Amino acid sequence: MHQKTMSNKKSIVVDAGNTRVKMAMFGHDALLHQHMITYEYFWETFYSWMGSDQIEQVLISDVSGKLAASTPANLPFNIHWLTAETTLPFKNLYETKATLGADRKALVAAAMHFYPKKPCLIIDAGTCVTFDLLTASEEYLGGSISPGLLMRLQAMHTFTGKLPLPTFNEIPALTGTSTDTCLLSGAYYGLIAEIDYLATHYQQQFAGLHILLTGGDAQVLAKRIKTSIFVHEHLLLFGLHKILSHHAK
Repeated sequence: MHQKTMSNKKSIVVDAGNTRVKMAMFGHDALLHQHMITYEYFWETFYSWMGSDQIEQVLISDVSGKLAASTPANLPFNIHWLTAETTLPFKNLYETKATLGADRKALVAAAMHFYPKKPCLIIDAGTCVTFDLLTASEEYLGGSISPGLLMRLQAMHTFTGKLPLPTFNEIPALTGTSTDTCLLSGAYYGLIAEIDYLATHYQQQFAGLHILLTGGDAQVLAKRIKTSIFVHEHLLLFGLHKILSHHAK
């Protein structure tokens, strides 16, 4: 009996944020390469990647709209754009589906990749902190959105007359001894308490819940969170690849 030959073809996913673009190449569900680039050099780099390997599929998540606006005419290959109409690998029970961010969709899909048929709470600690809940039956229920670490500090500075805007350089002491350290303590441990509370609450509701954490502040927050969590820097890229694989079937 002859073994089935595996395809050498690869796929590319693109996460276009407000200022920079992340691009990743996958092969057989493995992340082969990833690169952070500016919008200025995106298409040049993209063409280079497309010409260097057997690329079968491409998915672009463009929350800013900048890539769509700058797309060259008559591209020699087909691109899938992540939109509200894109077929998702999970059942979306969100009431306002058109307003659900592409990043949240991708993170939920990533949870399915790492923990198939398991309940998951996905936390993205960026500018805002998003909490998204996926059931073992692969139903997306929704979640919550709250201010991120820097936004909390900026808000206290902006909406008061005298409070300063301290710089977050290291994990603060629980008890601040100056106005700066009190602000840092309140922002940091307040967010830690929020994450621990929601994690505990959802664990009581969903047996065997897996908690995934990603985003720019993931590492600094993970050091103080009591609950067992899975921290992954490229979670969103894996989610885009999962959506692409499902959508292209």
